[in-house]
Amino acid sequence: MKKLLVIVGPTGTGKTDLALGIAKKFSGELVSADSRQIYTGLDIGTGKLPVNSKLKIQSSKIARSYSMPSALRAEAEYSAMLQPLRGLEKRKGKWIVDGVPIYLYDVITPDKTFSVAEFQQRAYEAIVEIHERNKLPILVGGTGLYIRAVAEGLKIPKVPPDKKLRGRLEAKSLEALVSELEKVDPEAAVGIDRKNPRRIIRALEVYYQTGKPLSKLKGQFKVDFDCLKIGLRADKSYLYGRADNKVKEWFDQGFINEVKSLLAKGYDEYCPAMTSLGYRQVSMYLKKKLPLQVAKQKIKWEQHDYIRRQLTWFKKEPDINWFDISEPDYKIKVYKLVNDWNKKF
Repeated sequence: MKKLLVIVGPTGTGKTDLALGIAKKFSGELVSADSRQIYTGLDIGTGKLPVNSKLKIQSSKIARSYSMPSALRAEAEYSAMLQPLRGLEKRKGKWIVDGVPIYLYDVITPDKTFSVAEFQQRAYEAIVEIHERNKLPILVGGTGLYIRAVAEGLKIPKVPPDKKLRGRLEAKSLEALVSELEKVDPEAAVGIDRKNPRRIIRALEVYYQTGKPLSKLKGQFKVDFDCLKIGLRADKSYLYGRADNKVKEWFDQGFINEVKSLLAKGYDEYCPAMTSLGYRQVSMYLKKKLPLQVAKQKIKWEQHDYIRRQLTWFKKEPDINWFDISEPDYKIKVYKLVNDWNKKF
């Protein structure tokens, strides 16, 4: 039976960092299970950049040419900022970090949508390729539905888009959409990204077209994996502190220039990707709709809310071996578990 290692947990727990270490030790390759890391140009605020990467805006004639329009200058500065990263190669659909491939990074542009079914198909294709090279596939991320779709073989309902229904739903506020979903499909409402109106509208669309909740339509097909699931967690206060530090690091790395670059390319705050945590608030700051400190605080609060929802989701998932990241020896315990499991035929 083919092996699949799964690493889950809330944002900021160091899942990718741990996965990269395991990949180097056990000849593995990563498959990202993150609904935001699929977008090109969203690097800093989605956590794609390597941990502790030292980024500095490099001096360049292009970046310093103040005769350029400010939007284009921001894009040039962001591109220059990424130049010092060593051990990082960006390709369409994957990155290579310190020699380890990470699949399903940079899959689509920020103005496109990406369904769970599309993710599932792409992830299975990557896993097959990894197995064919006799490598260990490591599915890593914090998007619970993505993880479940691959590890448990969810049958995603094929319901075509209904433009008339979507138009009616899009006219409603985000709060009204969440409230409506809670009434018709409370189970889906728990795990869904409540800050993403497109996902909420899709869940409502499935319900109104089929008469059945999305959560009840997702059957399963047999998945032939020997699957080991590892979960990273800690007390909420500890996770909130890490999240706050992560937000500070984003801005130190050049998060504002990243968002400026996206806006310069025509991706406004209403694009699917720009509804992501952090990107929406920085867009509002750049358009003078929010003071910078208020934007930063809102990002932190939304990170905390997202952590709570992720913990709620993963608490219901079966067969996860949990490790507390606040314990100094947790990685040693993880490596031992993976080693013992990997030895088994």
